[in-house]
Parts: sequence; C-alpha cells; structure tokens
Amino acid sequence: MNCGEILVDDLRSFSEGVDRLVSVEVTGRGVAEQLQTAARALAGAPLAMGAASLLKGALAERGCAVFIATGFPIHPYYLPEQDGIVGAASLARALVLAYGAHPILVVNPADEEAASRALVAASLYSRSVEAALDLPATAAVVPFPVDSEHASKVAADLCDRAHPAAMVAIERPGANENGDYHSGGGLRLTDHCGKVEALLPLLKAAKIPTIAIGDGGNELGCSGIRDAVIEKVPGAARCSCPCQGSLVPVAEIDWLVIASVSNWGSYGIEACLAALERMPELLHTPETDRRIHEACAAAMANNGAPNLLEPGSDAIPLHVHGAILEILDWMVRAAALDAGRYYRRPRYPWLDQVR
Repeated sequence: MNCGEILVDDLRSFSEGVDRLVSVEVTGRGVAEQLQTAARALAGAPLAMGAASLLKGALAERGCAVFIATGFPIHPYYLPEQDGIVGAASLARALVLAYGAHPILVVNPADEEAASRALVAASLYSRSVEAALDLPATAAVVPFPVDSEHASKVAADLCDRAHPAAMVAIERPGANENGDYHSGGGLRLTDHCGKVEALLPLLKAAKIPTIAIGDGGNELGCSGIRDAVIEKVPGAARCSCPCQGSLVPVAEIDWLVIASVSNWGSYGIEACLAALERMPELLHTPETDRRIHEACAAAMANNGAPNLLEPGSDAIPLHVHGAILEILDWMVRAAALDAGRYYRRPRYPWLDQVR
C-alpha cells in the first residue's frame, strides 16, 4: 500500500526520526535495526507514519470499529507478557480520541483479564462488543478460540457484527509454514494461541487494511521480511519443537512496523497520528504508561525474562519506556510548531542588527 502521499515535507524528517527512536537497541538482542531496514525496504516509506496514515484514511469516517490483536503467551505459564497489551490499550485510546473509533481487542483465552484491565488503565471502558460499538470511549475484549474451526466461526460472526475499518496486530504470534506458533526461543505455543489469523482472509476480501507490529521476527506480519529474519535472528530458521519449521509466521499483512519493543512501535504510531492531526494529546503520557503496565502486572502479565510480575516490557524498566514517550512528545510538539524553521532562517532576526 502506498502511504507516501501523506508524508508531506514538513513531517518527513519527523517520520524518519520516529522510526529511528523506536528501533534504538536497548535490549541487547541486536536485531531491531536489521529487521527494520528490511521492513523499510519492503514498504518504501517510514514505517510508523505509514501505519498512522493507513489508520487515518481507514477511520476518516468517524465511529468505525477497529480490531487490535495482541497477547503473546509466555512459557511455562502461558499467560501474556506486557509487551503488546500495553501498546494495544494505548493505541486504542489514541484512536478513540482522534476518530471516535470503537476498538475491539482480540486476544488469547488466557489474556482477557489483562487486556480488559489495560483498557481501563488507558481511561477507556471495557464492555461487551455490543456496548463497545454503541458507546463512546468504550472498547471490548474478545478471547479467540485455540481451535481453528471454532475460531473461523468467531471471526465471521465478529466481522458481521463490527464491520471493522482496520486491524492492527501488536506483538502477536502467528503460525509458521507447518501451522505452529513459537516463542522467540523456538518453543511451541500452538495450543495456547487464539487463532486470530482467521480474521485475515475476511478482511482481505473486504479490502480492509491490516497492520502489524513486531520486534523479533516471530510475530504476525513478519512474513514479508522472512529472509532477513532467517538471516539475522539466531535460531529463526529452525524451531525447538517437533515441527522443525521456522519461527516466521506465514500470514500476510499489508503494513509492517518493526521496533526494538513492540509497544514502542505502537507509541510511534500514536506519535505520528498526533502529528498528522495536530493533537499532541493522542500520545499517552509516561504516567498513563505506568498505570497500564501496573494493571497488566496485577493481572499476571509479566515483564519478560526472568518472567517477574513487575511493571515493564521486555525486561526493560518503566522509566525507560517513559523516556521514549517523553522524547516522542517533544518531537510531536516540535513538529506542530515547525521547529525546523529555526534552521531554515534566522531564529532571532534582531540579532542580525547587532554589530
């Protein structure tokens, strides 16, 4: 999909900066830059701004539903991590504020409580699908079955009820070429993953845009950069489970965003929406981020290795996530003020008169 027409000159440098910021390597994993380079080559445009532009176009008609798929089960508990769910809740908030959207989070069966608490911590009501489609500032959480046949029926029913305008997947596992789902370390997660991919053929047939955010190559949406994942991510070519397949999901997505932490990819999209709409408040604050993380931890979503129930994502403490948000906030406000004009002409013309 071509999003270039939205990238007007005064936001191009901003867009590039957002991609660089959300892919800065802080985890020691060492793959974000390489995977983002591959995704940028595939897209031909800045990733976060491209996703924001797709969402702006899809949700321009106010009051549309949007699906947000998230939830990554963590071995050996098979409960979710905070990465993904936090970004899903904060993006849902941004889409409500910008477009009056009706977010519907689709998750694994074990993730329902964490997702619902995250939405409330993001200042949204968490109610039924019917209520979410009818009431303002309200979202819903739909646990998807792990059985594929049952999931297909749920997908068809949900599309008929909601008529979504877009779908975003954030830190969401996907099935590989053998139909299995895997952790970043190659462990089999298939029996614990709701089969949300059942939505994709229905959305594709209806020409509804799909977006995905990932950070390691084993997330839904990374099929388009499969070669880079296999080459750059250790162990991605062959899993540790009996299927002996790759870690790369096969389902196709329209637009992929790669970040160092998937939540940060979501924050980057929020920032781009804020710049496009000239609404800085679309980007949530570090305080809201803390609140969402804490709500997830209270619902037994963990912070990555060593699997502690402390607030944070990918074993990164809260203050680092808050710092990313603070920098993005400054970038949004600088873009709104066109701060770059100070470098194109004298900032203080009266100084030129001083001899």
